[in-house]
Amino acid sequence: MWYASAESRAGVWAPKEGNPLPLIRRTSMTLLSAVASAWAVAMVVFGFTLLVQAPGGWFQHSVGLPETTWKLLGVASIGGGQFIFMFMVADRIFPRAGRLISIWAVELVVVGVGLLALLATGIIALVGLLS
Repeated sequence: MWYASAESRAGVWAPKEGNPLPLIRRTSMTLLSAVASAWAVAMVVFGFTLLVQAPGGWFQHSVGLPETTWKLLGVASIGGGQFIFMFMVADRIFPRAGRLISIWAVELVVVGVGLLALLATGIIALVGLLS
């Protein structure tokens, strides 16, 4: 049975002492963590690919974006993958760590870097299309 502890005021529900998490909850957390981890890894690997080796040849010329734009998209993808991992996996496995100011600061920096890179990509693409 679940009860509201002192931590529930912070939005965390805890099982009674001695009772493990129900099987369905453990299974759903495991599946969510596995899917979110795969999603985050795919975004980070794709971001590193764009960062290290920007698309060249016919694809770059058909889209019409400069190499800097591809690198900024890579940084945005890396930041997005890290944020997905922090938000969907790490915060669920270690819920108390999310209350620390230092963890919030790291998450905000990662989100800020990803959003700034995405914004810069959009601006460069828009300026490139207008000129």
